[in-house]
Amino acid sequence: MSLKKDFPIFKNNPDLVFFDSTSTTQKPSFVIDGIKHYLENDYSNIHRGMYDIAQNSEKLYKKSKEIIAKFLWISDTKEIIYTYNSTYAINLFTSSLARSKYLKAWDKVLLSIVEHHANIVPWLILKEEIGIEVEFIWITDNYDLDLADFDEKYDDKVKIISLTNVSNVTGQIFNLSEIWRRKREDTLFVVDASQSVPHMRVDVKEINCDVLFFTGHKVMADSGIGVLWWKRDLLNELTPSFSWGWAIGEVTCNSFTSSSLPDKFEPGTPNVTWAVSLLKAFQYIESIGWFKKIEEIEDDLMEYFLERLQGFENIELMWSYKKENRVWVFSLVFNNYHSNDIAEILAEKGIAVRAWKHCAHPLFTKFGYANSLRVSLYIYNTKKDIDKFFDVISNLKNS
Repeated sequence: MSLKKDFPIFKNNPDLVFFDSTSTTQKPSFVIDGIKHYLENDYSNIHRGMYDIAQNSEKLYKKSKEIIAKFLWISDTKEIIYTYNSTYAINLFTSSLARSKYLKAWDKVLLSIVEHHANIVPWLILKEEIGIEVEFIWITDNYDLDLADFDEKYDDKVKIISLTNVSNVTGQIFNLSEIWRRKREDTLFVVDASQSVPHMRVDVKEINCDVLFFTGHKVMADSGIGVLWWKRDLLNELTPSFSWGWAIGEVTCNSFTSSSLPDKFEPGTPNVTWAVSLLKAFQYIESIGWFKKIEEIEDDLMEYFLERLQGFENIELMWSYKKENRVWVFSLVFNNYHSNDIAEILAEKGIAVRAWKHCAHPLFTKFGYANSLRVSLYIYNTKKDIDKFFDVISNLKNS
């Protein structure tokens, strides 16, 4: 049974085919109504409020972290820091590393060539500011991490390994446990889970990373909330790159102290509404059968899309037609068309896709692609949506 009925945007836009879910996901009524109920009944600032709605807001804020901890298999909710999004999360982390003098000149950070700019530029900023080195791990012809290249580049200078869990361009799921097996104790392992959390079970203990972050709006929560998980020892060791409000302990005319965890990394007034949206998003996932249901829908639609795509000789799929070890993200390269032109034609038919280089310029340069059309599905999509997409593409092919 289709879950499209749970998402009001499709009732209000009956001709819409939304194939841009890697960029952001649509919101179910469960989330929308949950936000509305909170704003109408319990909205208040949290921390220190003694009145009922402040206490209710505090409980919802904590409950949202509890469900995140449940999903990520985190034992201590105080290790969970709320940010605005993934980009903010990694910038908070890298800037705190710099302020804490955790890294020094010539220390090396290893990234993969497939990383989103959000996991590249913050490290390049540290390269400019303190003189660290940034080096990239290549990927194989099958778009998987090149472990031989990793082994060659993972020398004594490497202090940070920061990798995506799933590529936002190819949909490839990387076997990060192989990285953990190779990692020394003196190296921090950072994981960008922005593209994995919406699709699958993610276990920080299984990945064995030290830091993990993702954004809420890609998993059906509202825009404006991200999650940054750090191991407690690291949280205690690092100094926040900025601070005020509840993050402060004591203040004198000459000095200040930081608050305890997690508050010292959550300065200012928290957006409880966003936290409620994240809580409701994961409660919705629970209500449909957790990630087993998402994977069931994903496998069926992914197989159908790949079968239909194979009839088009003028379209190249970045990566392969294999269904295994990937999520339902497809980057298509058209022989005779620019991706922007096709995206515009599809938009005229009510089909939303993403064109250009998807904030992954180094990957496109590595493989010699000028641009691509990214089609990304989610639980509200159907085979009828896919058929509509290929009907438009067929007319392009024959024109």
